[in-house]
Amino acid sequence: MSIAGQTHPGSREGPNEDAIGWDEVRALAFIADGMGGHARGDVASQLVRQTLLDAAADAPLAASLLKAHENVAQAARDNSSYESMGSTVVAAQILDRQAYLAWVGDSRAYLWRAGALEALTRDHSYLEVLRQQRQLTDTQMREHPNKHLVTQTLGLGSPQPSQAQLALRHGDWLVLCSDGLNEELADAQIAEVLGQQQQPQAASEALIAAALACGGRDNVSVVVLHYQGPDAPMAPGRKRRRVMAGKWPVVAGVAAALLVGVLWWWFTVGVGG
Repeated sequence: MSIAGQTHPGSREGPNEDAIGWDEVRALAFIADGMGGHARGDVASQLVRQTLLDAAADAPLAASLLKAHENVAQAARDNSSYESMGSTVVAAQILDRQAYLAWVGDSRAYLWRAGALEALTRDHSYLEVLRQQRQLTDTQMREHPNKHLVTQTLGLGSPQPSQAQLALRHGDWLVLCSDGLNEELADAQIAEVLGQQQQPQAASEALIAAALACGGRDNVSVVVLHYQGPDAPMAPGRKRRRVMAGKWPVVAGVAAALLVGVLWWWFTVGVGG
């Protein structure tokens, strides 16, 4: 297995609030996208990065994400200038021919397999709720004025990481990205770029270059994990069920409560990730 990645500040002013990292020994990779602007989203994402790199080798991903949440929240309590900072995160780890994913917020993971791209995560966002309720198209979502509103964030509230597991095949790529990529490129464009690349490092660089060519209005980060082990065994008589296929469950009451809190934070702080 090999891992490669890159982060770029884009054309946005201020520090790069994205943080990327990986540990090839643990087959672990992640992207954190800080939020807060003057409240130091860059500090939040770096705290998430350090927590995940320091986590015990056998710690489940979701537990590591919650530890990162506690560290960000504690830093904000200890320093008033960090109040209201937060971070999204998406993390992937490969163990025993399986990919394990955990995420909070709107950073994403994709599977690139045999020339086809598949989304493995669903955003914790206001737009994702709208997408299911109103059947918004990808174009409508990318152009929506409230596309930055997230319903879960490390460091704020009580996030509950979502998780997924995927049986791997030799040659699979797991592509992690911050929203600075998918806000500039539709999934079809991401697939087109990936189809022209043979190596993870070249793929991450090409994706970021494509996002910058489309405007690069936000920090943009990509990490690619290339799985080179044997295929995971399939259960006899059963086809592999695609992770995240079908409807994404939304509990309206919980989503609404989360949204109220996020909207209050958004308009109070006046910035987005």
